This record gives sequence, C-alpha cells and structure tokens, in this order.
Amino acid sequence: MNKDESPLNEKGKVTLQTQSQAEPLLDVTTLPKSSNIEPRDTSVLDEQWAEMTQDWQSQPTTKTDIAKLLKQTKQRTFWAKLSLAVDIIATLAILGVAIFMWMSGSQDKLTIIYLGISGVLSVVFVFYVIKIRLSAWKVNCGSPDKAVKHAIAAGQSSLSYIKLLKISCFAICPFANWYVFTMAQQTDKSPVFGLVLTNAMLVTVWFITHKFHQKRVEELKRLKNSL
Repeated sequence: MNKDESPLNEKGKVTLQTQSQAEPLLDVTTLPKSSNIEPRDTSVLDEQWAEMTQDWQSQPTTKTDIAKLLKQTKQRTFWAKLSLAVDIIATLAILGVAIFMWMSGSQDKLTIIYLGISGVLSVVFVFYVIKIRLSAWKVNCGSPDKAVKHAIAAGQSSLSYIKLLKISCFAICPFANWYVFTMAQQTDKSPVFGLVLTNAMLVTVWFITHKFHQKRVEELKRLKNSL
C-alpha cells in the first residue's frame, strides 16, 4: 500500500483542511489591539474653532464713543440756548417796533398790522420752543453713564424744534405774501419780484430744516439701536 494513501495520511489531510477552513472564521475582536494606532488629534479642530470664534468676535460692531457723545450733546445744548435767546430777542424786537410805530402815530398801518401779527406768532413760537427745550434740559445732567439717554433727549428736542420751524414757514407764508402784495399796490409797483423773493426765502428755510429733520431722525435711530 502506498504510504500517501494510508489511513493516517488521509486523516491528516482532513485535519489540515478543517484547520485551514476555520482560520478565516476567527473573531478579530478577540485579537490584541495594535499599539501602533495613534489617538485622533483634536488640537486641529480646537484651533479651527478658536479661529472661527475670533473671526466672529472681530466683526465690525457699532460702538458708542461716550466722550464724543457728551461733547456733542454739550455743544448742541449751547447752540439751543443761543438759538432760544435769539428767538426771544427777535420777538421782543418785532413787538417793540410795532408798539413804537403805533404809539408814535405812524401812518404805515399796513406795516404795524404785519409786525403785530408776526409778533403774536413769534410769541407762540417762543412759548413752544421754551417748553421743548426745558423738557430736554431737565433730563440732561452730563452724566457719562447716561450719555446715550441724554443724547436721545437732546436729539428729540432738536427734532421737535425743527418741526416747529417747518410749521412756522407755513403759518407765516400767507401773511408775508399779503403784506408784500398790499405794499406793492400802495406804492404802485409790481408785486412779482417781492412775492418771488419772499416765497423763495420761505421755501429755502423749509428745505434746510427738512434736511436737518432727516439727519436728526437717522441719529436718533442709531442712538436707540445702541442701547
């Protein structure tokens, strides 16, 4: 009998085949973990997150310059007081001239009437200006921790004053036109030039105050957003 065909050799072949088929079925989870596998480095992610945070924090934001705001509010308060003083002096001057002409027996009745009406309107105007200004000056005490609040109060006061000026242009327009037209008739002159000049001045004043109106509205919006 050939040795290769002996029962022992056949048994050995079967054993070897069984072992070779079983090798792929080994559970890899039971194998020891390789010490060569390095843990995942999270420092790169941390650095990227830090950079993103820094970029977000460095985005431009609206910051209020308190010192500049206090200085601006102080300057506006000064000009508001000066403007009020000019309004009061102008009102007294108009009324004074009208009273002087009337007391002196002037024959220029038209001018006396015009000055009298203008003086009364000016008194009403000054009354509301004082009311508007005092409400703002009571709030404004120059405290740095309330700079924005005081600036808003000053801006609202300025805005109310501008609105009053715009209304005054409409109020004085008919009286001014009546005076120019009637005076031209009394002097036998054409009223065209006088009417054009008078209305051009009123329109110019209105548009200038309107520009300041728009500017104050934008400033107030920025100040309120900074709170």
